[in-house]
Amino acid sequence: MMWALAMTAMMSPSDATWTPIPLVTKETRAAGYNGGEGAQWPRGLAVSPDGQFLLFAIDVGGIYRSLNAGRTWEPANVGYSPRGACAVAIDPYNPKRCFAVAANSAPGQHHGIYLSTDQAASWRNVLPANTSGNHDMREQLAFDPTTYDKKKNLTRVVYWSRISGDKATWGTPEEHPALYKSSDGGETWQELPNSSAYGGSILRHHPLLRDVLYAANRDGVHRSVDGGRTFARVLEGEMTGLDVSPSAPDALWASRADGVWRSNDGGKSWKPLDTGTLKRPGHMLQNVKVSPADPDRIVLWRNQEPNTWEWARFASDDGGRTWRRAKVDATHAFLPQNARQGIFAWDPNRANVVWSVGGDWVTKSTDGGNTYRWAADGYNAVLVGGMWNFNVSNPDLMFFGSQDYNGAMTKDGGNTWSYINPSGNGWGGYCYGGYAASASLLVVGNAPGWGGPRTLRVSRDGGKAWIDTGVKLGGIDAALSDPGAPKVVFASDHRSGDGGATWRKMDGCDGVLVAKSKSLYGVNRLEKGADVVVSRDHGATWTKVAHHEGEIRDVAATSTGRVFAVLDDRPAVWESGAWRPLEIPKNQFGGYSARTVAIDPKDERVVYVGSAGNLYSSSVAVVRSLDGGRSWSVLTRNSPLRKGEKDGGREALCIRVHPRTREAWVSTSCYGLWKVSKP
Repeated sequence: MMWALAMTAMMSPSDATWTPIPLVTKETRAAGYNGGEGAQWPRGLAVSPDGQFLLFAIDVGGIYRSLNAGRTWEPANVGYSPRGACAVAIDPYNPKRCFAVAANSAPGQHHGIYLSTDQAASWRNVLPANTSGNHDMREQLAFDPTTYDKKKNLTRVVYWSRISGDKATWGTPEEHPALYKSSDGGETWQELPNSSAYGGSILRHHPLLRDVLYAANRDGVHRSVDGGRTFARVLEGEMTGLDVSPSAPDALWASRADGVWRSNDGGKSWKPLDTGTLKRPGHMLQNVKVSPADPDRIVLWRNQEPNTWEWARFASDDGGRTWRRAKVDATHAFLPQNARQGIFAWDPNRANVVWSVGGDWVTKSTDGGNTYRWAADGYNAVLVGGMWNFNVSNPDLMFFGSQDYNGAMTKDGGNTWSYINPSGNGWGGYCYGGYAASASLLVVGNAPGWGGPRTLRVSRDGGKAWIDTGVKLGGIDAALSDPGAPKVVFASDHRSGDGGATWRKMDGCDGVLVAKSKSLYGVNRLEKGADVVVSRDHGATWTKVAHHEGEIRDVAATSTGRVFAVLDDRPAVWESGAWRPLEIPKNQFGGYSARTVAIDPKDERVVYVGSAGNLYSSSVAVVRSLDGGRSWSVLTRNSPLRKGEKDGGREALCIRVHPRTREAWVSTSCYGLWKVSKP
């Protein structure tokens, strides 16, 4: 794997510049923010000792970092093959050294523990583990701060509690709960013998005493004084949180569903905090977190079983004698504010500052957890549902549907956006193949859930109101209009010749993907295989260009009729009556996972191919050819990030080239919208 990464790094052009396209309103822009919509489920937060470096983990969109105390965020996934992370941690003495525990909805041999020694500018896998961990939100990494090695500038001893009861959405993870220990700063790891009972634990370490490790799990709080070799239970019950504070080094705080307990003698004796006002029948108190700078400042959250999404957060500034319910200020959040687990990370030095999440975005409190405000500037992670296109006459106009969060529209080339709600749901919606035929006429396929049947919805007032046409879409998630016939609009396998007033199913085309001046290109899916098809009468009839026995994922065509396509997982060009596979670079695992292809309309020698590994993050997500497909350069960042560089375009699902700026726009699977500079 390392060889493949090194090879792709050599092929990466130094002049390719990635620019994020975060979803942001005019009002948020005017307030001085770049924007950042979030959109993926938060999993973990960590803050460096000086409070300047932060890590943020999400479920299927990798890792984000901040190098300026959380003012702005950027993706940091160079060398990180997993799609997500369920825990992150930063060395308490050297912020350049940090860890991430891989996660995704399916397991993989490329999961396990990743180490960075350059402040998340790059990562490498130091302990592979075939785990999933998609819903495993624990503080499962712990440093022994007494083992700081000044000469090597690292904390030598680190512990990891591997997951117990791993439940993957797909696939079968290797079930192997255990404790692991590293004595060289995380470079190598050893499984501690007879430690399966402490897999799946929350880990904390005594701030001053060597080898004193605490583990909280379903059986209680356990204390080890010999570096994890043996444990003694010091508190019974199923634990939902555990914490320590350097400002009260002998103290321990533990949460159960029914309350919070504090020990002042390392777990020998315990007293309950006054949480009577927080208790509700069926509710669970979780994830107690204490300020490192002031042990009287405590935060936690409460959920309800069965799940009703009423997940409140609470804060105390008097050691737990009184509590206040937190408020969330979502003023600059682009997407709806949905309830999420209470993930917390206190600033090590400022007792009033604590980080958390609001909906699917980062929040910050400067009043000790009483009020959280949107603080996700730069965290762009939206998933565009299906294929999309610029408006054929005005490329600065674009509307897309989003899987999970309805959709968004821009009228100024992506500088500002408006949230569009075709589904009518307050929390979001499942929308696919969105397109703006004009600033007023929008079309999209609306579904009841992932993979559900699409029904065509149309707006005639720029997205304010939507009409459910009742038309069942059965083709590709794509929509487009005809540049030579303004009233002709396509949505999946349907065509309208009267500006969206009426629709009919097309014969011989399941989705229009390319609109040239006099030709339209699409795909017709057959019982066996699929055809690339062309229409020269505004989509009234379709003619076969080329056949493929498998899936045709995307199509691009030049003005002279040269056709490129993604066939199954690899791009090809139709030449002399046959498909010729294009020799694009292979990913870090030696394979292909192509999804999309695009051609620069100003220079048709420039071809882009996008790839998404789905179960892993492809190291060759975007590649570009300047000679019509004969040779290729990898645009995905594979060398450590340098100042000012952006890690953009990972997991590319659809690429289209802006006909005026010649920038290639890339929509991704949970890594947001990006554009890359022209050659």
